[in-house]
Order: sequence, then structure tokens, then C-alpha cells
Amino acid sequence: MKKTAITILGGGTAGWMTAAILAKGLPKDKFHICLVESPDISSVGVGEATIPPMTSLLAYLELDESSFLKRLNGTFKYGIQFENWSELGNQYMHAFGDIGTPLGTLSFTQAWLKCAAALNFTELGSYIPSAVAAKTGKFHPPVDIPQGANPTHFYPLSLLFYAYQFDATELASLLKEYAIDHSVEHIEGMVNRVNNKRNGDISSLSLRDGRNIAGDYFVDCSGMRGRLNKSHFGCEFDDWSNELPCNSAIAVQTKRDTPAAPHTKSIAMSAGWRWEIPLRDRTGNGYVFSSRFLTDEQALQELNEALAGEQFITEPKIIHFKTGCLTTPWHRNSIAIGLASGFTEPLESTSIHLIHKYALELKDALLCGQDLAHEAKRFNHMFYQEALSIKDFLLAHYHVSKRTDSPFWQHCKNMPITQTLQNYLAEFARNGYINLPESSLFPFQSWFQVLVGQGYLADYCAFSDKQFDAQQAKPFFNNVKLAIQSEVARLAPHQSYLQ
Repeated sequence: MKKTAITILGGGTAGWMTAAILAKGLPKDKFHICLVESPDISSVGVGEATIPPMTSLLAYLELDESSFLKRLNGTFKYGIQFENWSELGNQYMHAFGDIGTPLGTLSFTQAWLKCAAALNFTELGSYIPSAVAAKTGKFHPPVDIPQGANPTHFYPLSLLFYAYQFDATELASLLKEYAIDHSVEHIEGMVNRVNNKRNGDISSLSLRDGRNIAGDYFVDCSGMRGRLNKSHFGCEFDDWSNELPCNSAIAVQTKRDTPAAPHTKSIAMSAGWRWEIPLRDRTGNGYVFSSRFLTDEQALQELNEALAGEQFITEPKIIHFKTGCLTTPWHRNSIAIGLASGFTEPLESTSIHLIHKYALELKDALLCGQDLAHEAKRFNHMFYQEALSIKDFLLAHYHVSKRTDSPFWQHCKNMPITQTLQNYLAEFARNGYINLPESSLFPFQSWFQVLVGQGYLADYCAFSDKQFDAQQAKPFFNNVKLAIQSEVARLAPHQSYLQ
């Protein structure tokens, strides 16, 4: 029986992760997978932070977590600490996992809003187990609730959700080994021409050395240039340049001999923000900025000043990008994954997740789909709606800032925002809640952390309830805070857990 041939164009994280996922999930007697990459084209290789679904990838591939992190110089991540985003000196944590525990029939966020004005609440981090663990440098995976436990009791350590921080180049190398071990054919060569069938589908890729690589399906992992879907097919690209303000980045690695923190940092700058991602013996740094307000040279100078005294171990790498995404990443028999499908700046560490998720979606479609035209339509709808939801979440970070100390932040305050985001912010101000669509990657608790952390509402008086005695609820909040502190104090330091 003839095997279905899947040809992946491009290596890097996107190509090799897709290859590994397909190789693991598709029967070898029915599918043949090959990956074509050019040794002359380097990958971006700076996506070093992830979100919790990444842990499920290791389970799917049956990779040992400890060995995985040692190989990748990796650390654990409980969330992102935002600094100077609302105002200079302001900081808050967007942590993974639940906030607090319910108060009777009220969710914790409902109770917090009802009491915020009377009890002068302004911060949430003390009520989030992952945030407390991150700030105190502790780490442990979530602890199972004891069997037969009282369901009304609060078990803070069961809410410790985490992700990873690692060397993205080494990740691609590991996945390459995994994919080849799982029978993926590796072909080196530069694509010279894309050939079509009579019906318009891609039939093969012609390489410069004369080889012709055929396929039934092609996966475009060729990075921002999008060799197949963007360049060859001219698929529609939804450009977000007028909504998300940043379009450039500088990345550099620095040496570090202090313990690695179990969280990423996002520190607002004069024309964007910079990241700090602590690995075991180094830190990944970068400045994401807008070229409308800063030249590459000015941005590099600002980053150098921020990192003064630190030892650079790589040369600064400048990356220019256009935010946005394809509206139809699955077009005919070509499926774009990774940067070839679009780019959302790394503010909330979504890039690797989108590769992981849509490689799995492709695997499921090829394995179980009865009508692949229908599967393509479903894939495209899911991807585009999720991308739009991520855009709104990122845009909210900029829009709700109170900063006006530079032209960039003045622009962010006054720039137009999507109608969807307008509706979300109005709903939050009115009800203290946002009804998010199922396609939203970030749940309401993530939005709540960002909006409260950046002081979006001037006060919370509108949520006070005369029939709800905030003073009587005060011991509840104190007990939640103390329970988290005492339980987290039992955990080992992050550095010790890594060792």
C-alpha cells in the first residue's frame, strides 16, 4: 500500500517539533515523513520561555522531564513578573494556576472585587500559590489533593502550575534527534522552485542540486518568509502592525552565577519592553521595541545600559518582524506552522505553544479526519480565532498602561484598539468579569491578573455590596494568604530542585 508522504519545509523549533509530533502519532506503515532544510538558513532561535501546555508535549513524546531540562540547560517557570508596565516602579506577577479559593458560593475573584474598596486591596500575588513560590524562589510540581479530602478545604500546593525556560536551539537539536530516531527522513538542500499539480496543489519541491522532493501534504515551517503559503500561494496575511506597536527585537545572552529564578521577567522600557529568561548558567535577554520611536542603535544602547556590568556571551542579534497571521494557514495541501503561519510578539510566551498545538491538530486531522477539506476549514477557524484572542490579550497590556513618560507610551495610551478588546474592558468595568470565547488561550484569571496588576480601574467601589460585609470576610483573605505562605515555605529552593 502506498504511504501518504508528508514533506516538512524548514527545520528549527517549528520544523523539528512538527516532525517529532507527526512521527510519534502517525502509523509508520501508512505515512512517510521527510524534512527538508537548508544548512545556509539559520533559525531565529530565541523563543526560550513557554506556558504550561508545554509539559504535556513531554508526556506525549514520552520524554523524561529531568533529562530534558538538563540537556536544554532548562529551568522551571511559574509565570511572568511584569515591571514598570503600569507606572515606573510598579510590578506584578502573571502567574500560572488558580487564584485563591472560593468563599462560599463566590469565586475568589468575585469575593476579592466585593471587598477591594473596603479592605484597600491592590495586589493579587499573595493569593496565588505559583506567584508566591516564584517570588520566594521555591519550586515543586503540583501536589495531589489527598484521597478522600474535604472538598471545601484549601490545598495551595495543588495549584502550582508550571512551564519551562530553556535553550531553544538545543530544543530543536533534541527534537531533530527524536524525529530521525522515529524514522523521519532528513534532507539538506535549498528549495529552488515549488511545483504545482494541475489542480493547483503542490506536487513537489525542486532543490538547487536537481533533486525533486514529492509529497501528498507539505508543512510550511520556513519561518517568517513563508516560502509555501505566503510566497508561493500568496495566502492572505492579517497585518497587525497598526495595532500591536512593536516590530523589532534585539536578543543577547549574558553569563549568570546566581540561582535561577523560577519565572520570566518582562520589564517595560522607553519604546517597548525587555525580557529576562534565566537558564541554569546564563540569562536570555532581549528588547522588543518599535522602530517608529527608536532606531536599532538607540535600542541597543538602551539595552546595554540596562545590562551594564553583565558579561555578554553572544553578540546582540537584531530581528525585524511584522506581527499578524495567515487567515488560512491550511491552504490546499500546504499547512503553515510556526513563524510561517504568523508572529505574535513573545510578551506572553505563546510561540512554541502554537507550534505544539497545531502540529497535534494536524496529526489528528491526518489520522482521524474523514473529510480533509472540512478538517482544513476547522483548523483554519480554530487557528485564526485563537490568534485574534492572543492579539487582544497582548494589546491589553499596552493599552491599560498609565505611562505617558515617552512618545511610545503616549502612543499606546491613545492608539485605536479592537472592538473586541473594547467590549472586554467595558464588560470588566461593568461586571468584574469577561465572557471569553472558547478559543481564548488565556482564561479570565489571566486577564484579571493583568488588569488588576496594571491598575486598570481607578477603584473598585462599583463592586461593593451593601449586603456583603467586607470586614467579616477579612479573616478569610488573611487565612488564604497565610495558608499559601506556610505551604510554599515547605518547598525546596528552585536551584535545589533542579539539582
